[in-house]
Amino acid sequence: MENEIFKALIDIVSLINRPDRDKKMIANAGVNLEAAAFRVFVGIGHLQPTSVGDLADMMGKNYSSVSRQIDKLETAGLVHTYPSSSDSRIRVSELTKYGEEINTMISLTRERIMREALADWTQEEKNVLLNNLRRLFETMQRFD
Repeated sequence: MENEIFKALIDIVSLINRPDRDKKMIANAGVNLEAAAFRVFVGIGHLQPTSVGDLADMMGKNYSSVSRQIDKLETAGLVHTYPSSSDSRIRVSELTKYGEEINTMISLTRERIMREALADWTQEEKNVLLNNLRRLFETMQRFD
């Protein structure tokens, strides 16, 4: 059973991580981002404020590729970076006001897509799914 659960998780993660889905999300949200920068942008929005290292770890990417994407996002006015107050060698990133606006557009698009995908689910089924996903996350964090 545990192996089947793991396979189902891999299926979901694989689906979510497909670049063609990112491109559709970008187009549906009406924003102008490359797929690689999009993932970093969404990660910053989720973790902010966050360090390049933490973001690279979360994404399973190397530090330098994440740092390059952050540079692009900063040039585009979507992200602001600054040295960490606890260690000036650490570069911290967070969304700018403009970045927050773009993130809101992406979130609204994601919500619409999820609402359409779960249209035939009852509220109770959605609540059970959410509770079980949160419980699974918390359980798996203990083994990190």
